[in-house]
Amino acid sequence: MRNSAVIIFLVSAMALPLLLGVTACSSGKAVNTANYPVPGSIAISPSPSISMELGTNTALTTSILNTARAAITEPVIFVSSDTSVVTVAANGLVCAGSWDNLASPTSCTPGRVGTAQVTATAQGVSSPPVTVYVHQHIDSVTVQDMCSGGHPVPACTLPRNACQSLLENSAPQNTIYEAHAFSRGTDITGTVGGFTWQAVNGTVATLSSTAAGLNSIVNGTSLNQVMVTAKTPGVTPVFASVGTATSIPISFTTCLVQSIQLQATGSTGTSRTIIPTVRDTVGNVISDPTKISAIPLTWSSSQPGSVTVSSAGSASGTTGGGGSTIVVSCTPPTCNVGVLPTLPIYPENAIQLVLNPSATTSSTSVYVGSTGCGTIDNCVSTLVPVTTPNTVGSSISLPETPNSLVFHPQGTKAYLGTDSGLFGSRGLMILDQASNTITQFPSTPGKVLAVSPDGSKVVVSDTTDTPNQVFVFDTVSNASSVLNITGATAADFSPDSLKAYIVAGSTLYVYSKLDALQAIHLSVPANDVSFFAEGAFAYLAGGDPAGVMVRRTCDNGQADSVATTGTPTFIRALPDAVHVLALDPPNVNLITANTAPQGCTPPVTDTVTSFSLGLPSFTASQLIISGDGSTAYILSPNLDSVQVFNIGAQTSSSLPLAGNATPLRASLTSDGSALFVGASDGMLHEIQTGTGADITQIQFPLGLCLNTAGQKYTGITCNPDLVVVKP
Repeated sequence: MRNSAVIIFLVSAMALPLLLGVTACSSGKAVNTANYPVPGSIAISPSPSISMELGTNTALTTSILNTARAAITEPVIFVSSDTSVVTVAANGLVCAGSWDNLASPTSCTPGRVGTAQVTATAQGVSSPPVTVYVHQHIDSVTVQDMCSGGHPVPACTLPRNACQSLLENSAPQNTIYEAHAFSRGTDITGTVGGFTWQAVNGTVATLSSTAAGLNSIVNGTSLNQVMVTAKTPGVTPVFASVGTATSIPISFTTCLVQSIQLQATGSTGTSRTIIPTVRDTVGNVISDPTKISAIPLTWSSSQPGSVTVSSAGSASGTTGGGGSTIVVSCTPPTCNVGVLPTLPIYPENAIQLVLNPSATTSSTSVYVGSTGCGTIDNCVSTLVPVTTPNTVGSSISLPETPNSLVFHPQGTKAYLGTDSGLFGSRGLMILDQASNTITQFPSTPGKVLAVSPDGSKVVVSDTTDTPNQVFVFDTVSNASSVLNITGATAADFSPDSLKAYIVAGSTLYVYSKLDALQAIHLSVPANDVSFFAEGAFAYLAGGDPAGVMVRRTCDNGQADSVATTGTPTFIRALPDAVHVLALDPPNVNLITANTAPQGCTPPVTDTVTSFSLGLPSFTASQLIISGDGSTAYILSPNLDSVQVFNIGAQTSSSLPLAGNATPLRASLTSDGSALFVGASDGMLHEIQTGTGADITQIQFPLGLCLNTAGQKYTGITCNPDLVVVKP
């Protein structure tokens, strides 16, 4: 049968008068006609091609624009170049064969395998043609790497690795994939038209079907090949689709980040520029200016209230002084994308920025509270802001008695934990520091254990209700995820805020923003946890019979154990990314780590030097490390002074309080110049750390607990046992 083009009219209601003619035969009266402008352009969708199985149908839509590129309505004529392959009904439905009725189609009868060009025309203006490929039913689609397996094509990048590297000072590596379609075991690729390619993780690779060197080119596009080029370290499935059939995904890897080394340049008294050198898993440096922007690294400051760091590695501090550790990491989900479980990579070293305070004295804000109200009826707990020198602000009434007080690292908010109480009516309280207002979340009761460095998550442990639970509060959504953890007493976040290690007796729980909660059994109970300053390790006070357990952050595996004088009560990483301090009263254990982390399982060896504070055994309640890492401050309910350990000189001393008051809780200013101590005499003491003098004793005229009339509550002691300096 001879092929011929068939013209089909797509007619709208408003176009009927034009098609009926200019004269009414029945009445002899003139009939109104519609005049349509000449279109500026016509386009058909989908375009530029369609792949259809024999006997199936699909819809075409048209877009008609006038010369001013505004949408208009016109009668449209569809034309098929080969009606033995494709016919188009008046309503724009395309049949891979023949319609039973072009005006009102209901049944599409299969025709023959082949191709046809379909165009749309109005007022003599035609659309670009759409090629319709009609083929047998596709059973399967396969994808193969044309740059391996003994059949490389010239466009493949060499050398070949298991991954494609971003390289340094040259174009990123790529690979070429080719798709094939099969019907009952027969390769019908040549009849199905163009394949559609997709990468699941679009940030990992760039896909191009128009790159130079590809085969099967039609109108500048390869029908069944694609060039996949490295873009961001990670793994992504790539698959091909045609018609309704999709291939099994093939995995493409942009070589993952293996190591990061930091170098500080352009240093001033208050700023540093930090340059990262990044290597991938095949040893290529991928951090020159043309590549580093393709690696979304995560910059972190341990004290963002004192030192901020930009995404370009520019660290700057405030004039108030203080210290901070700056690290940059390859943190999922933006770096080492798509690897499960996640594969964070931390730097070989950290940059410590210590700022000297300016000559101009700046004020310090200290917030003071008390746990004294407990569950006593008609006792109202308050939070009192104190601004140096010796200015006591207005009391902030709290809806419940707090059990903990921790500031957001940037100093904009403070988080107060509280026990749930009767009918679960009490929960996490959040102080907005700018307005000194309180918001409460009863669904999140417990003690605040840790706030992430980026301020996005707060770990709260409820050990009073049954069952015990841990809540991870999201500060953006103000909602909590619930973890079934019993008896959690300590927690710490990794510097990049990806993970939190939560200590609960003989179990270490690993919370991750991306991975499922992991529970790790410990041979002995642990008391505390602290992440190494550069991030690759976490040190546990306990967890190992030797005294201290060391675990890798990336895979959570054990990296080392350290023999200390006993099981420490507290443990803190120092900001130099070299040392860790473990307190086992009356001994202090200074741990020195030897490591240059690379990859997910970096080695570390630790040595320890122990010092005696020269005191009888005591129970410690708090361990504070100065921002520059030079000094440790130790509080105990058994001691009438604050114990001081000079880490550099390895000497100890004490800071007595005026009136021989017992220190209850303390907080250090960012520059380390003043220690504010809440004491048993009900006052807040300001100690100059340089001289050891207790220079100011701040009184609270109304106390820290009020009655419902706003007067000082009598009959109980409400000492300042919650003290925190605003960062």
